[in-house]
Amino acid sequence: MEKTNKILLNKNRTYNSVNVNSQIQIDIENTSKPIPLNDIDTTVSQFEQFEKERKESTIYRFYGQVTPIISNPLFNDNIKISENKNRVLPPVSKKILSSDIFETDGWIGFYNDELDETALQFNDNKSALCEFIPFDPGFDRLRILDSDGIPNYLFKITYPFENKDISLIRNSSKTLKDGIPIIEKFIIDLNGRKYVGFKTAINHGLSTNDEISLLNFIDNTPNDTLSLNQITYRVFKLGNQTNDLKFRTFIVDINPSDINVAANSTIKRIVQDKPSKYYVRRFKSLTSAAIGDKGGAYYKDYDIYPAAFGTSYYNDKVGAFNFKKDVDVRGLTDNLGRPLTELYFTTIKNDSDTDITSINSQYWLNQQSGLPAQFKDRFWTRIVAGYETENNVNINYNIRSFGDPTYNGNTYHTDIDESDDTFDGDIVEYNESELLERRLELVHHRVNTIYREHLNDIDSKSENKKEGYVYNPFKKIQIREFSNYINPIVDIQSIIDKYNITSAIEIEQLKKSFRVPDYATEVGVPGSNVYKWRDLLDIGRVDITGGGVEYPFESGAHYININSRFFFQRQDPPCEYIIITEEIELGNQQVTPPIGGEEEFLGYLADPTFLNYSFRDEADALTLTSTGGVADIANYNGPNITFDVNLADFIGEYELGKRDIAGGCINLSLLKQKDIDDVC
Repeated sequence: MEKTNKILLNKNRTYNSVNVNSQIQIDIENTSKPIPLNDIDTTVSQFEQFEKERKESTIYRFYGQVTPIISNPLFNDNIKISENKNRVLPPVSKKILSSDIFETDGWIGFYNDELDETALQFNDNKSALCEFIPFDPGFDRLRILDSDGIPNYLFKITYPFENKDISLIRNSSKTLKDGIPIIEKFIIDLNGRKYVGFKTAINHGLSTNDEISLLNFIDNTPNDTLSLNQITYRVFKLGNQTNDLKFRTFIVDINPSDINVAANSTIKRIVQDKPSKYYVRRFKSLTSAAIGDKGGAYYKDYDIYPAAFGTSYYNDKVGAFNFKKDVDVRGLTDNLGRPLTELYFTTIKNDSDTDITSINSQYWLNQQSGLPAQFKDRFWTRIVAGYETENNVNINYNIRSFGDPTYNGNTYHTDIDESDDTFDGDIVEYNESELLERRLELVHHRVNTIYREHLNDIDSKSENKKEGYVYNPFKKIQIREFSNYINPIVDIQSIIDKYNITSAIEIEQLKKSFRVPDYATEVGVPGSNVYKWRDLLDIGRVDITGGGVEYPFESGAHYININSRFFFQRQDPPCEYIIITEEIELGNQQVTPPIGGEEEFLGYLADPTFLNYSFRDEADALTLTSTGGVADIANYNGPNITFDVNLADFIGEYELGKRDIAGGCINLSLLKQKDIDDVC
């Protein structure tokens, strides 16, 4: 409690007392202390805090869009499909005449010209008069999203996590670790002097003046003059005599008669006496796919939707996506044990892209009902992978040759599914002197429809159509970068020797004091304690050569926008063609067996490669007096007439069955085209 004192005036004490001035001493004790300003008066830099958080964060968030470049020149058959009214019988098909086949923005199909309202249910059950309808596979199987918003492809974020060795040459004991295979020697004449040239199985990655070692070549000189096992040679020139194929051929200043190629000849690039290493990188997924109730994988870690107002130049709808799952790369290393600097946006064809109860699916599955169990309930074949290697029967993994019987026995990456978590990615070169990987060949995926792949098993009168579609599934995402220059070599061993350091702990402390990273490369033999490396640049840091990356950072995560173009291409587009002429004979006096007939003629008319027909005798045309046109010819029963039917036979590099549609190298103006105004 507080103590209270009352002060009484003197005149109130006694009668004679008078008031006087008095002083009272009060002792005031202070138990508090001044606030030290240096403990709280600290300047906080928003920029420094931002940089600190950005530097420490290993979390990435991905979003973006995929622009498809897609078409369907490899359609199953040129037919309309309609639902049977009683829903008991299978769907009905109707053959389309070649004159009624159209190309629109790269899509092959037809315009619905059915005037009967009951017949307007072809293909998608929603078509209207004069609406363009692509043959199957059409929009709903090939675009990023079908009409119901269901994706036809699965997206993943992957990274290179391990290396793999493969044999590029069939039946060879040499693999990629032995170098790039040489498959051909040729002679080139420059300014009156002969040089030797070599062709490689894959892209060689060489430049003019690069040093190379020639391994397992035949030295035709006496006394081993070339010294192939002791010295290196410089690349004199790239390309052949006409300066073509620069990525697959190179020239060396050696007399062509002095050297020959052996079955196991390979080359390696040499940099500062260090030979390059060659291998396949394998990628691992950092995101997951879910398995649906009906089997098949679907997207789980991201949302996908049509991009607002997004269409490609060819009117294909652009797909936008946003990964809901953050990708954390903390503690992850790449295939060389280094911190991750690149991820890959991975696109895999989804084999469960269409409801099997749809009209189209019902029709094709019914056609395939006699196939083995692993085929009959599928629309797409399993994915296989390979590279765009040189066209040589002895080279494995040639993705363009898959299905060609000439190449039976070649090796491929097989049985790939969209639900997989690991994939073969690319072929790269790594040189210890440069501390860099260089990509030589991209992997490509190949897929076909079951109907085309096994057409002969469905219809014995038809041959299998082995040409499928190929696409590159991987797009690089650069999340960090190594410096464009190598740090000066750090010699720890000299200090260890000078001070006789034997403790492993002290050696590690010594490495830390010199800032030697865990991923540094030892120069010389293991245990030499001499190191070199490239600095891993912080995000937002740019070195003196301009190397580095920068992108938005917010709420503890790096935001990266992915703008990907996705090309779904023909496996082997034909660049040449020939005209095939078939003789047809009609009339009531046909020989037995007849040369041709009504059924055969109508079959040629429905063939997409049909060009025209012409009468052997112009007078025969005068016998067709009605205006029925083709129908009148097909039903002709008068005196025998003979005419020729002309078809285009398109020729590709590989024997992949009949090509119904030409490729990019054909002049489409050679084909008779019909405008829709002539139909509708």
